[in-house]
Formats: sequence, structure tokens, C-alpha cells
Amino acid sequence: MDDPIDSDLEARGFSLRTAYYLAHASHCAYDENGDWLEKLGLDDETTQFTCGEFHGFVGLLDRVAVLAFRGTENLENCLTDALTDLVARPPYPGLVHLGFAEAVEEVWPVVRRLLGPPSQSLPLWVTGHSLGGAMATLASVRLAAEGYTVRAVYTYGSPRPGDRVFQKGYGLTNYRFVNDNDLVPHLPFRWCYKHVGELRLLDEHGHVIAEEAAWHSKKRTLSGKAKRVHRAHRHPKKTRPEDDDFDWLSDHRLAGYLEALEKVLRWVPRRRRPDRPIAPRRGVAIRSRRLDPASRPTPQPPDDGDDGCEAA
Repeated sequence: MDDPIDSDLEARGFSLRTAYYLAHASHCAYDENGDWLEKLGLDDETTQFTCGEFHGFVGLLDRVAVLAFRGTENLENCLTDALTDLVARPPYPGLVHLGFAEAVEEVWPVVRRLLGPPSQSLPLWVTGHSLGGAMATLASVRLAAEGYTVRAVYTYGSPRPGDRVFQKGYGLTNYRFVNDNDLVPHLPFRWCYKHVGELRLLDEHGHVIAEEAAWHSKKRTLSGKAKRVHRAHRHPKKTRPEDDDFDWLSDHRLAGYLEALEKVLRWVPRRRRPDRPIAPRRGVAIRSRRLDPASRPTPQPPDDGDDGCEAA
């Protein structure tokens, strides 16, 4: 079997390899079977959960836990249900999307139980695609408010979760990936909705763009097309637009994000692991430091409890 996907666990700050790893984790949240535990190098204590129509898993690496949320499998629902109310739901700052807040509320008891007490939990990577990305952003706020350490949030094709006050009050490390012509990150269309975190725009040429100006330029370009697609999905009896030259559907699928990240990673050198020293060059001494396994936190088993959700 192939080696697990490199999570770049040693990275501090943004890492494209971590982004690729967590995109696979988000993809595996859709998969109830398969060898994804081995692919991600996760502990056997990794547990999937199902709460109504919402799904995800909690997995364990050596020094970090992974919380992944699954997005919607029906893109038409994502387009037709995007216009909804903004509501105040502490501990979120400002106002947040009602549907996303209720989705997090539904899964929260089982997520809380699987993670265990904050004092015994590993630092967390939180991730998700589409609706799952919005859930990851809101869940990270609740996790931090309850004392968990959120190492970073990585989202893919996430819609906008809250208003400007939420945007300004959100203080966690968050990297939001947008794949070229993906329309979903432009939803909901109401002006009061905002994104949080740092942009990572994957363009058609295999580049990663972090400038917000590029996002606003893309937004202006797609605005008219996005509204036509949105109206067509809201009113099925009307003729839907021809998308022969407009690949928003493939760009939104997580497979499109993985393909775009693979293109970028071809140019990224692999990070040397501390426990695998490379051979020194002639005349150069290299010191390596082996990690002490005894110093790594020991994952704690989840508490038993009945929260009305199914944990597989």
C-alpha cells in the first residue's frame, strides 16, 4: 500500500501540503467505506458521525485531531436555499446564516462527545467542503469558545457564513480555498454576507492567488453568470443557461479542488521530516532532532452519552 498523504504536521502557518491533506479529509467525509483511514494515516479511534442529513468524522494524528464536515450532495439545494435569514446565535459574533448555524447545532452534541473535554483534546484542524466548509468555520468559533485549541481551519468552496460584524470578530486562523469559476463561494448573493479568513484562489493556470483584489475581480466577472444560474435553479420550469464554456459545476466539486492543488504541489518541495535526516553534503554538518514519542499527547477515549446522533 502507498504511504499516507503528507499532512505536513511540522508546518507552522499556511501549508499547501496541509491544504491538500485536508482537502482529501473533506473528500473522505463523503466516503463511508474504503481505505481512507490508511490514506490519511489516521488512528483506529477515528469515528464517523451522522446527525440527520449532516455527516463528518473526528480523526486522530500524532499531535493533532481532524474534524471534517461533509458538504451537500445536492448542488441545487445549495443554490436554491442560499438566500436565508441572518440571525444572532451566541457565541458567534454578529449575525450568521440561519441554516449553517442550525446545521452546526444539530451535530454539536456528538462532536463534543467525540472530542472529549477540552483539557484532554489535541489541537484541532477543522475542515469541510461546500456546506461543510461553512459548518467548519462556525464550529471553529464554538470550539474556541469552549476552550479547544483550533490550530487552523481549511475550507473548500464554502459559501459566506455571516455578516461584517462576524467577519471582524472572527479571530481564528482560517484559509478559504476557491477554485477558479466555483460559484458557491459567492453565495448568498445578499450584500450583507461576508467571508472570513485568508483567500487562496486557485486559478486555471495552476497558480494560488492570495490577493483579495483578485477575488473581487473574479466576483465581478462571475456575478452576472452566477445570478442567471441561481435563477434557473430556483425556477426549474425556466430554461437553464448553457454552460458549455462555463465550468462552475466541475470547479465546485471537491475533485476539482484536489486536481487544482495537485497542479500546484508539483512545484512545492517536500518538507524534510525531523525524524528522517537527509545525507549531509560534503563539508557540511547537519544535526537532526528525533521527536520523543513519550512527549506526544495521548488521545483520550470519548465519553459515552446519548445525543440523538449516530456515531459509526
